[in-house]
Amino acid sequence: MSLEQDIITLFPAVQEKPQISDEFIENNQNIMEISGDIQYFKVVPAYMLWSIKNKDIELVDMHTINALAEYGRTKIRDNDYFNFKWRCSKTQKRIVIAFLEWCRNEILTSDAEQIKRALKHWKK
Repeated sequence: MSLEQDIITLFPAVQEKPQISDEFIENNQNIMEISGDIQYFKVVPAYMLWSIKNKDIELVDMHTINALAEYGRTKIRDNDYFNFKWRCSKTQKRIVIAFLEWCRNEILTSDAEQIKRALKHWKK
């Protein structure tokens, strides 16, 4: 199975209607700056998928990597704004790790140190 299909399978909310459009992502490049009630199990995987499909557009993927790094290092499990990692199952965490490793290998403009930090926290 491909990384894209794994993300869709393990985060099925990403396919729920209405789906997160490319236009929404392009107009809201940073997940962490989206205001209002956010369905993280729908939004975060949508940004991951967008990054895979558009790996040559660096702003969104760097914001996504930075957000995953923040979610990974958060120690407060009951913080609704940052607890995405703590709400993920072990298999969902493995897919996030696989995505970060994909970023490290496929996105030439990626911040290697930020990905390294994110991976360290997601692997704990």
